[in-house]
Amino acid sequence: MTPPPHLPGSYLVVELTNRCSLACVHCSVSEGKAHPHHAHSGYLDPRLALGLVDDLVGVGARFDALVLFWLGEPLLHPAFPLIWRHALRAAARHGTFGKVEVHTNGTHLTAARSQVALNDADVEQPWHLSLDAIDRQTYLRVKGLDRFALVQGNVEAFLAAKARTGARWPRPVFQFIVGDNNVAEARAFREHWEGRCRALGLPVRAAAGHVPPGEDAIVFFRQLDCPTAAEQERCNALFRTEMLAQGLALPPQAAHGEKLGEKLGEKLESARATACSGFWKSPVVSWQGEVTTCTRDNLLHNAVGSLRDRPFSALWWGDRMAARRVAVAEGCYSGLELCQRCFIPKSLNYSELSPGEIDRQATWDAAHTAAHTAPDAAEAAR
Repeated sequence: MTPPPHLPGSYLVVELTNRCSLACVHCSVSEGKAHPHHAHSGYLDPRLALGLVDDLVGVGARFDALVLFWLGEPLLHPAFPLIWRHALRAAARHGTFGKVEVHTNGTHLTAARSQVALNDADVEQPWHLSLDAIDRQTYLRVKGLDRFALVQGNVEAFLAAKARTGARWPRPVFQFIVGDNNVAEARAFREHWEGRCRALGLPVRAAAGHVPPGEDAIVFFRQLDCPTAAEQERCNALFRTEMLAQGLALPPQAAHGEKLGEKLGEKLESARATACSGFWKSPVVSWQGEVTTCTRDNLLHNAVGSLRDRPFSALWWGDRMAARRVAVAEGCYSGLELCQRCFIPKSLNYSELSPGEIDRQATWDAAHTAAHTAPDAAEAAR
């Protein structure tokens, strides 16, 4: 059987843990145990994480990115070094991932973790340092806990180690999610980290909306994903105004102020042109091993099964997901309540999906189903 098609812009999100050392106001962690995703906490079984990677290698699958992060701090995982290195090996030897990406708030970016991270492998490795502030009071307001001095010190030490060793990776991405609670210091944030990198001899530039390709450090301004369409529009305007004031280029829809909030349940001009790419390009694995279709699905409404019961490939490229893709390609989100309320498919934080990509996956799904049905039919005929 041929490998599953590689779709541009695809990324696999793996939540190593839902535990976190902060309580950012824009994250479900801030709700504590009142949020179902955090009612219980723990770590992804390392055997499931390693098995997932091995499964992808075995079927010849490829994602543009592996993102080791969802709703917790990944560096908290006791087996982080083991999982990290295993993923890098799969990327380097088999091309399983175009890049291996980590998002960390820096609270556990210790000297030991930095030593694990620094390397010269031939695999792109952006590490998003989720900082969101350059003032202590603003940091407390956004991040929920006062770990400002600790995080600043950890990031400074990490940069110094990278400069001292000359390690190619990780690529530092100083992330600032723009909101009305921190926008006033966006420019100061940029100036600070650009200055620190230059003082250490590290190439650096700023970007907005998407992280550009390369190996230089990036001061990255990201759009905030909001719970309602009205709030999303307001935050989009705030983001656009600040980025243009800083002279940073934006993706077309942000630069021109295109309206982003159209519900999937509304009548659309072309269902195939607006089908949610999550069902094709962005599987998410929770710390308990559940596989779902979107990072907004923190209640796991769209989950199709667990790695504890079946391999990832059997879930993501199995009959159930194939049937969902057929329905979604036709604009049908029946039984997918979360999707019926969603307005994100037009935001900057979204991978595009073309009709051609839908057709490629549908052709593969049909062939895969036929190949697995034929042996069963032959056995039944005996």
